[in-house]
Amino acid sequence: MSSNLLIHNIAFYLSFINLILCYLLLANTLKFILQNILAYTNIFNHSNLWKVALLIIFYFLSTLTLFCYIGSIYYVDAYSINNPNIFDLFYYVVIAFGTIGYGDIYPTCYYTKAIAILIVFTSISCISIMLSSFLSVSHEKNK
Repeated sequence: MSSNLLIHNIAFYLSFINLILCYLLLANTLKFILQNILAYTNIFNHSNLWKVALLIIFYFLSTLTLFCYIGSIYYVDAYSINNPNIFDLFYYVVIAFGTIGYGDIYPTCYYTKAIAILIVFTSISCISIMLSSFLSVSHEKNK
C-alpha cells in the first residue's frame, strides 16, 4: 500500500469518526433539552414519549444510512476539484456550515449533494440550539 493511499484512508476514517462524534454530541444535546423540558413541564404523556422515541430512532437510522454511502463517495469524483485534500474538504464543510457557499468547491454527485444538505440542516440546528441556549442563560441572569 502506498503512503499516499494510507494517508487518504487514515484521513477518511478520522473524518468518519469525527462525523460520528459530532452527531453523538448533537444527540446528547437533544437528550439534555428533552430532559429539561420534561423536568419543568408535564406536556408529554406516555403516547407522546413513544412518538419522540420513534423520531429519534428514525433520525439515527437515517444518519446510519448516510454513513454507509460515505465510503462510496470517497472513491468517486464527488467534488468540483480533482483530488481534494483534507484542508479543501475542511474548508468546504466550514463554508457550508456557515451557509456562505462561495462556489469554489461544490458537490457534483447525488450523494455529496445529500451530505451538503445534511451539513446545512445540521448547521441551522446547531446555531439555533446555541442561540436559544445563550438567550435563555442571559434571560435567567436578567431575572
